[in-house]
Amino acid sequence: MKSNMKCLWPGLRATLALLVPVFISACHPNTRTQGIRDADSTMTPLHASAGVGGGMVHIDLASSEIVLPEYLPVRRYQDVFTENDINRKVWVEYGWDYRRGVVVETVYDETGHEFRKTDKPGYTLNFADRELELAIALAREESSLHELLSASDLNFYAGFVLRNENDAGCKAGSRCVHVIVSRGDGQQHVAHAIVDLMTRRVVHAALDPDRKPDPVADKNRG
Repeated sequence: MKSNMKCLWPGLRATLALLVPVFISACHPNTRTQGIRDADSTMTPLHASAGVGGGMVHIDLASSEIVLPEYLPVRRYQDVFTENDINRKVWVEYGWDYRRGVVVETVYDETGHEFRKTDKPGYTLNFADRELELAIALAREESSLHELLSASDLNFYAGFVLRNENDAGCKAGSRCVHVIVSRGDGQQHVAHAIVDLMTRRVVHAALDPDRKPDPVADKNRG
């Protein structure tokens, strides 16, 4: 049975507010950003995933069903560059290179032909819907979380980069993402895991090992 998803729940707002500065771009809930764009095709804007499970982000997939491309565009927008006093309309794209573990900035002319590509190793980048589906799937399949995350009344949220040079699993070159799970109206904590999409594994099944899941409310009590 699929979980009953809701929009971003109040109980997690404080946690998410602390993580917002790591975002490189704003979220948008209605645009999927999976797959490789053909440079010769019509250029269109792309926006990072909103991360709320149950909408554009499916939470009932197996990780084996999700294959990410070697390069995944996440954000694309129009801009105007000025070179030699000439204004030039361009498309700017940011994507993640899964071969090398780095953000790539690519600039195309307005017809979609590439004329500049630059690695951005210091950048963090939001996620595409497909990436967050993989993160949720890996968290649900983690042996220590599987039973807990198999309940039918859970809310899943995935997003926000974790980059920490003191964390062996989330150093430069990793693609670590938070997976946050709550129950009911979102006030009840269930789990907060960290998944690295580069290695397709759960780095931390519990970001705070001392925080236990909140008890399930007794529905029979008045």
